[in-house]
Amino acid sequence: MTTDPCILGIGTAAPDFQVSRALGYELALEFSPSLPVDKLRHLYDECGVAFRGSVFDVADMRRFVLEGPGGHGATTESRLECFMPHAVGLGATAARRAFEDSGRSPSEVTHLVTVSCTGARSPGIDHGLIERLGVSPDVSRTHIGFMGCHAGLNGLAVASAFVRADPAAVVMLVCVEMCSLHYQIDDPRWDQQVANAIFADGAACALLGSGCEGPRVTGSLSRVFPETASRMGWEIGQHGFRMTLSPRVPGLIRRHLAAWLEHWLAPRGLAISDIDGWVIHPGGRDILEGVRRGLELDSGHMLEAEQVLQQHGNMSSATILWVLKAQLASNPAGPLMALAFGPGLTGEGILVAP
Repeated sequence: MTTDPCILGIGTAAPDFQVSRALGYELALEFSPSLPVDKLRHLYDECGVAFRGSVFDVADMRRFVLEGPGGHGATTESRLECFMPHAVGLGATAARRAFEDSGRSPSEVTHLVTVSCTGARSPGIDHGLIERLGVSPDVSRTHIGFMGCHAGLNGLAVASAFVRADPAAVVMLVCVEMCSLHYQIDDPRWDQQVANAIFADGAACALLGSGCEGPRVTGSLSRVFPETASRMGWEIGQHGFRMTLSPRVPGLIRRHLAAWLEHWLAPRGLAISDIDGWVIHPGGRDILEGVRRGLELDSGHMLEAEQVLQQHGNMSSATILWVLKAQLASNPAGPLMALAFGPGLTGEGILVAP
């Protein structure tokens, strides 16, 4: 029996309220009246997001987002006060679905790994999930915070390490993001308007253990790309967290991705052509195209990622588990490579054997 950690089950959850492309554009016009109308319309037409989940409905968004001094929306303090009630509920829903998918129960969980970059409070969502789900109060807890879109893969790497260290462990990984808390008002920086258009709220949970049949995590990789720190960032502002996203990021990925992967795969007797499926975090349409061109993949390899982006938006760290769940449902014959990119510019990867 293999000692590699097994993915026992994956569950996902999104808010009931969905912001359509048309509604998103209307709200952008209302909340950012000083920006060029034609440029905003083009952004929403071409961003690849048809719907994105939000814990706020339209009335809540108008009340919450427009509150605050100086016309920049609610303060960061008041935004973060909204995180815990929504995050615990959404994370618990994703976890229950993972338990259903795996046939396991909360009483079996020995380790809890939580991930979020959009909320900050202690005690955090780990305490809320323990109480809501009935997980043992003796569970080992680890939180991964503020790492951005690739943090779901960091969470998988940490969860896998716990299973490798203790084959009896059952690890629950929960990623919860409330990106709508950080919607920016009338911000002239175009990268922030892109963030407004594509980022969404959502959660995902993966359960990992050992000694079972099913997909296995066989390795992880990481790369901080040199001299790229200014290309992507996530900072705490007075009115929410603010995103920096250079239009050069897709080109950086296209130029550097293949060499990084080849260097990691070769000692393991693998090549890029041996990967049967690609689980790519849909950071945006251009990010997906940068990966596709950098690895010389067919457009079909981006299908699951494009569908998640289109129907749910970019849910930051939770998104990669949505894409992984969709890829595993297609019953791949060979290994899967999951990739995500975040502040730094940093790339993270996980190799999964079916």
